[in-house]
Amino acid sequence: MRRKINVVFVAVISFMVVSCSFLDREPTIIVADTFYNSEDEVLYGLAGVYGAINNEALYGNYYSLMISNVDDLSYFNRSTTNNFTQNYTHDASSTEIYEAWTMIYSGIGNANSFMEAVENSEYDPDHKYYNEARFLRAFYHFLLAQAWGDVPLKTEASTSPDDVMCAATSQYEVLKWVVAEMEDCLELADESLENAPSRVVRTTMWGILARVYLFMAGETVSGNEAYRTEYYTKAMQYAGNVISSGKHHLNQSYSQVFINMIEDVYDKEYNESMWEADFMGDRTSSSSWSNGRIGDLIGLQSTAAEGFSEWACNYSYGQYDGSLKLFRLYYSDDRTSGDTDLMTTIPSGTDLTDESVAETYHWDKRQAWNMCPYNYSGNDNYPPYPEVGASGSGSSERSYDKTPYVGRNSSGSTSTTMDPTVAQGIRNAGKWRREVEYEGQMSAKNLYTRINFPILRYADVLLMYAEAYNEVNGGPGAVSTDISTAWGCVLAVRDRAGIETDTGNYTSQEEFRQLVRNERGRELCFEALRKYDLIRWGIFVDAMQDYLTDTQSSWWPSTNDKATYAADIASRVQQKHIVLPIPSIELGVNNLLVQNPLW
Repeated sequence: MRRKINVVFVAVISFMVVSCSFLDREPTIIVADTFYNSEDEVLYGLAGVYGAINNEALYGNYYSLMISNVDDLSYFNRSTTNNFTQNYTHDASSTEIYEAWTMIYSGIGNANSFMEAVENSEYDPDHKYYNEARFLRAFYHFLLAQAWGDVPLKTEASTSPDDVMCAATSQYEVLKWVVAEMEDCLELADESLENAPSRVVRTTMWGILARVYLFMAGETVSGNEAYRTEYYTKAMQYAGNVISSGKHHLNQSYSQVFINMIEDVYDKEYNESMWEADFMGDRTSSSSWSNGRIGDLIGLQSTAAEGFSEWACNYSYGQYDGSLKLFRLYYSDDRTSGDTDLMTTIPSGTDLTDESVAETYHWDKRQAWNMCPYNYSGNDNYPPYPEVGASGSGSSERSYDKTPYVGRNSSGSTSTTMDPTVAQGIRNAGKWRREVEYEGQMSAKNLYTRINFPILRYADVLLMYAEAYNEVNGGPGAVSTDISTAWGCVLAVRDRAGIETDTGNYTSQEEFRQLVRNERGRELCFEALRKYDLIRWGIFVDAMQDYLTDTQSSWWPSTNDKATYAADIASRVQQKHIVLPIPSIELGVNNLLVQNPLW
């Protein structure tokens, strides 16, 4: 639905705007000795700097899903012997690792070329566009250092083949360079939210700085030991700046945050989504070209072989599931006895697709959306389950054929109804589902989507502030609903989810630390963040190997192969997986690089 720049228009309905943006521009590649002759050309060049983000190799699939989405709360639910990162059989020759590495460095290269061209141009007099590219260059380096560890630091445009020869800079030194660059960008940053969430503005920069500083304070960054408190303090400061700005708020409908991304709409009332990777379309035409597979590879499975036009959900492989641990984080962990008792009273046959059910029975709204007890599994299940709504596609005949999962429920018996306790370890990751009423079109078996992916959300900022405050102050402080306090941030997120909190259970630093870690999992699962949280907390390998215990639970249906897939992943994870291997092709052309240890 992204349109060419010459036909851009804006529609405002209930504070929602279609997410047509400056990224509708075709990126312009800068070549040596070519400089800008107009501001419009500068903007096209800046679009080229952003372009890496909106690519399948980065947030469209390889980095966001294959590399970053398999953690202790999300697993790849297929069997494969290929060397893929999503089942931890990868090595230095894995395609997705090379493509992601190359795409990130492409973004850095475009930023360097753009900045050098702008320096010789009169069409960015305030250097705001230059500043934006500078921040993106730092962000790309952060992604590299976070995932690969020691990496080449590139601050100049390449002008000859010899420029590929570049030794790695230590992870810690890269991260220190990143925060210095980002902080230098703050003064010239856009204070308004007009360009957000398509482009970075000042509050975005603050939020990303909080993320980088939290990673710098982490257990796996070598050389940071004497500065961890300082880095937590910086993280608290920058997250606090976002909060005190008053420009961002939680949308009180958790599901609507992601429905907006599916509908390709920006919410300008709450501005909870602070930065998104935008995707243009579904490849049904040359003017609707996309590099995103969000909703197709991750989502509610909908793989009808026949009669697809009668379905209300577009084709989706649904390759990622939420784990048993994630289910329990929602359903039992950190829950009050009153809430758990209330959830057991949900009447049989209740329409669990209705968000008011979660509200009434204190079933965590995030679980109801992210791990719903149904998918659209295929034509062989059509149409025994009742129609519960009509699609928004204009066809009154198309039904929501939502197929309940079959598996062990809370009473220990097999269930074929929409039971909130059934099939606990095998539910699809439903955060982005391709329901026609949201996508606004029926696209048959189309593998690319226009569904956006979040890079930074306000809920993340609140939880980063709470975590950093707890680490700096040795505890969460007094219980308060004030959003400027650690407790206020956590309670805001939990209250939005519709659940009660027994604050007396989390008075110590360690108790509150675990609560925040759990809350990050419940709130931010499937958003390419959890893996790096586990790494910086120093618990990645242990957390992944917990699958070996969880998949032995009777809550995993004994006839389901997914327990085997999850256990296989756990059995493969080792200390070396804290970082990715340097791609073999890169080692072949850059003889100053050496492979990461253990790889």
